[in-house]
Amino acid sequence: MIYANTISGPLLYDDINAIVRNAWVHQGDPAAILANPSWWSAGHGHGWRPMTTLTFAANYAAHGLAPAGYHAVNVALHAAVSVLMLSVFATLGVPVVTAVIAALLFAAHPVHTEAVASVVGRAELLTAAAFFLAWRLFLAADRRLVVGGARRTQASLYDALGCVVYFFGLLAKENTLALLPTLAVADILYGRSPSVPSPSAQATQSSAATRRLPLRRYAAVFVVTLVFVACRAAVLAGRSPGIDVLDNPLVALPLGTRLLTTVKVVALYGWRLIFPLSLAADYSFDQITAVRSVVDPLVLAGLAVIAGVPILAWRARRGAPEIALGAVLMMASFALVSNLVVPIGTIMAERLLYLPSAGYSLVLAAALVHGATRLAARAAGRSMVADARALRIAAGLAAVILAGYALRTWTRNVVWTDPLRFFTTMVDDAPRSARSHRELGGILAEQRRFDDARREFDRSLAIKPGDAATLYNLGNVQLQAGRLDDAVESYRAALAAKPDFASAMVNLGNAESMRGDQQSALGWMRKAVDLTPPSELASLRMNIANTLFRTGAREDARAEYRAALALAPDAPDILVNYGAFLYSGGELDEAIDVYARAARRPSPTSLVGLVASYRGKGMTREARAAQARAEALFPNEPSVRQMADLLRHDGEEEGRPQS
Repeated sequence: MIYANTISGPLLYDDINAIVRNAWVHQGDPAAILANPSWWSAGHGHGWRPMTTLTFAANYAAHGLAPAGYHAVNVALHAAVSVLMLSVFATLGVPVVTAVIAALLFAAHPVHTEAVASVVGRAELLTAAAFFLAWRLFLAADRRLVVGGARRTQASLYDALGCVVYFFGLLAKENTLALLPTLAVADILYGRSPSVPSPSAQATQSSAATRRLPLRRYAAVFVVTLVFVACRAAVLAGRSPGIDVLDNPLVALPLGTRLLTTVKVVALYGWRLIFPLSLAADYSFDQITAVRSVVDPLVLAGLAVIAGVPILAWRARRGAPEIALGAVLMMASFALVSNLVVPIGTIMAERLLYLPSAGYSLVLAAALVHGATRLAARAAGRSMVADARALRIAAGLAAVILAGYALRTWTRNVVWTDPLRFFTTMVDDAPRSARSHRELGGILAEQRRFDDARREFDRSLAIKPGDAATLYNLGNVQLQAGRLDDAVESYRAALAAKPDFASAMVNLGNAESMRGDQQSALGWMRKAVDLTPPSELASLRMNIANTLFRTGAREDARAEYRAALALAPDAPDILVNYGAFLYSGGELDEAIDVYARAARRPSPTSLVGLVASYRGKGMTREARAAQARAEALFPNEPSVRQMADLLRHDGEEEGRPQS
């Protein structure tokens, strides 16, 4: 399996907000997941993909944040989509060899690396799986009507199941909307008589079925679509930040320039499908420069794609219906993410080609088979028939392409297995992107390379001056480095650019607290309360409690810790901070209880706190047992080694003779 080397990869990039920092994933409450945006950042909700979030929550419930399980699910889903695609095309009436080649090309295409290797790409995998599974169920319904005689009850059941799966696909991501136009074209091209053995019977039934399109099914799918749109609008009403210019610079361009630049992006997408050698994880501001001339080569190439694909579908509709179907599948699914119909949250992302590439793979496979048949027929001086020689030629050509795809996919996957390599490559691939430099700065900061991180943030700000998120991240680095005055300045600049930036308020409060101005700190944190989403409120309450603790207002701090735990009862960081509060006040029994709860998800801090609390109570045996656990899990952690020295000293003191 060419995606096996993704299993060892970490959670990174968009996975951090969607999974690592996502309270809905950690709590695993289906009602909360359905009623809220999928994740929050900078005080705003992002998207509504509850089915995708529910699968993340299932992963988290099974193995926490260990990445391998998340990646394994993605790889399995990609394999399932490839099999479902093969099943749909073969059942529909596409020649089996063509369907097999198409599925293999799809499975190996390098442009899918982002969708499979990035755990957040699961939304693309789930929506594609639902797309093809619903389509397969509708084909099963048709088979019972046409082949099975009057088995209408079973057909209705399959139709209903198809609509349910379609709705689940929409809940994973909106791209499943492409199913309705694709179904209609497939019914026109192939009729409603899948897998009928007799060619004459198939022709007759197909003609009849074409005249009787399943309008009730289309109506049912349309109603399901309306229900989804209404639910999505209700959840996101007033909770979505709109489209950020950093993510999609098209929204800030004049109409004419926007359209020309969008057409340029179409050409870039087409090139990624045809020749997927150069790939990138980021195309945001200002990697794709705006275009103002219609004679720009990439604009002309994009116009050729926009005009050529529908022309191809029309010309192939009779002689090569599988090419026409593939072209329509490409158009229907790509239109939703192209920025041509409606602006979306990003100017370009390779993961968005996941479903459109299924149509491309079918077109390419059919072209290989038809081309090989033409070559074989011309060499033999006879009419075109897909004989064994032609199929061998097609298979050989496909094998060469597959080998190239597999090699490029494998080498691209490796980039996703190491955070520093990933973000360094991101900057190499997109050197004009403000986001690329910002993200590299973030990972350098995590490695405590603060000077290098600041340089990357400065480069990001040179591309997009005054960006609130970059200023916020710069403030975080300065805070970590102990440059408190610089951190305060950066946070204030972030708030000047984005006055409702709750996270900047909280960290500005933390910086002021570290500078000794606890009242200013509390003022900023309390100002952030009303701007903070429910999923992040527990962490803010903890920060307020910590600040009150520093001021000596113990009872107020206790109330805030308890309020935080009421919102997130099992949050390890809140439990550890509350445990430290209790320990400092000599409330050792309560501290032991709180640290023990935190140690269910062990960290050096929770275990050392538990050992210290046992030690303070004189519970030597329990302290040593907890210390042994800490040393087994975190043998190189300085705080763990320091506690070991203290316990060893205690033992020496106990062993000394009394005078």
